[in-house]
Amino acid sequence: MSLWSMNDGSSLSGTHTFTNGSAIVQANASGAYKSEVKIGDVLTTAGGEKVRVKNLTPPRTVATSDVNASNERITITAHGYTANTPLTYSAEGGTAIAGITDGQIVFVKTVHDANTIDVSATEGGSVINITGTGNNSQTFIGETNTGITLTSNFGGSTESGVAATVSRPPIDGHGGTIDSNVFGIDEGESVAGVDNVTDIALTSTTGARYVQAPTITVAGPTARTLATANVSLANDTFTLTNHNLRTGTSLTYNSQGGTNLAQNSGNIADDTELFVIRVDADTIKLASSLSNAQAGTALDMTGGSSNVGNNSQTLTGTTATATATISGGAVSAITVTNVGSDYQSTPAVTVEAPKMTIPTSAVNASTNVITFAGHGLTDGDQITYNQVGGGTLMTNVTNGQTVFVRDKTDDTFKIAATEGGTAINIGTGHNAQTFTIVTGATTATAVASTGLGNDGDTNTTELSHVGWVKKTVGSGGRAGRVHYETLVAASSISGDAADDIALPDS
Repeated sequence: MSLWSMNDGSSLSGTHTFTNGSAIVQANASGAYKSEVKIGDVLTTAGGEKVRVKNLTPPRTVATSDVNASNERITITAHGYTANTPLTYSAEGGTAIAGITDGQIVFVKTVHDANTIDVSATEGGSVINITGTGNNSQTFIGETNTGITLTSNFGGSTESGVAATVSRPPIDGHGGTIDSNVFGIDEGESVAGVDNVTDIALTSTTGARYVQAPTITVAGPTARTLATANVSLANDTFTLTNHNLRTGTSLTYNSQGGTNLAQNSGNIADDTELFVIRVDADTIKLASSLSNAQAGTALDMTGGSSNVGNNSQTLTGTTATATATISGGAVSAITVTNVGSDYQSTPAVTVEAPKMTIPTSAVNASTNVITFAGHGLTDGDQITYNQVGGGTLMTNVTNGQTVFVRDKTDDTFKIAATEGGTAINIGTGHNAQTFTIVTGATTATAVASTGLGNDGDTNTTELSHVGWVKKTVGSGGRAGRVHYETLVAASSISGDAADDIALPDS
């Protein structure tokens, strides 16, 4: 039988540093790990890395300069200890602090400030008289609000002083976690809408010769035309037959060059973001903010104007966004970064072809050498120059010209107009210019998945239970298929951070 916890994607207090190649996470003095984190939890960094918590007792190195023998104080930056916390001292093979023996358990006596403590030999005892500073590798280990040990060294790029969230997957009866891809849903999320891009999956074509992450383009949602006959000033309502919208959905108004719709405070300007208040299957109201929509406070269409706009005006949802990661020359994953809104059908997804962005700093005009670390090119490979955005052309190369690689090293190359020809005498161009890789390159393909399905009566999803959900995203021939398994909670989940991509709050 599985057990459930009560938080999913909750924000952690303070800021946090994740260092590449280290298993230690350091929070600032505002950290609250002891109350907010448990062993086995999954932390998500600001950069999207997911890491597992091993313990709350990381070793804290104390250099000799951090030991003050004159006043018995020990400096540990943002130590996170509280009075009477037991600490295990280790000399780490060097000279021990005089007054403390290697392996001795001492207790925090006084917390002088966020960075300074003194210690006693017994809980509540006298401060230990320190007469020597030990060595620069010595450590103290104890439970802290500001330190965590991970189950493995952090593999991403160092993230210093960033926000982080914690999720607590269900645990099995033996204390192990089931799956980090299991997330909780509260009442708001259980009635989420169906118009979001929840996932983007790679098909069987993952591409070849990618050396930088490609841009992912998601087609925008279809605009809804709002005819003047469908505007009720008296009721503050708008008729959109079978709209399938939920309260809180973001829509952008545009007059399309005609007369603007007006409310009591004046015209609604083009590109104004408005938020849906669902009335019924065919009718909505509009609010000026998400909080107003959730509170049911609609725009007042009756006061001071009878202007219902024009028959071409539109309401359009938000376009979804996504980012890609690459591995081994192929696209390995696509992550939705903004789910968008009001998608009435599954949008097309376009993955950019393999390319290299070449800033001016990467072009040596005196030697004609171009630098791109790990480019993977071979002499004779064809690449196509792209001016991009009308910036300054690279000298002696035209926009769209296909050139040939020569004189390649692991990180540099030159270009020629013909295979094996003389290197082109190039200029630096501008920072957005690119080379698209032609020889041996293939472009990845992907498909999107939208919301979970609608029951037709209440405009809620088919996922109607508060509890834990395991999501499995298909790939290859099953790309675009998302499978959900629901584990029903015995009581309401609280503390959710409303950050789940698949199930945004209603």
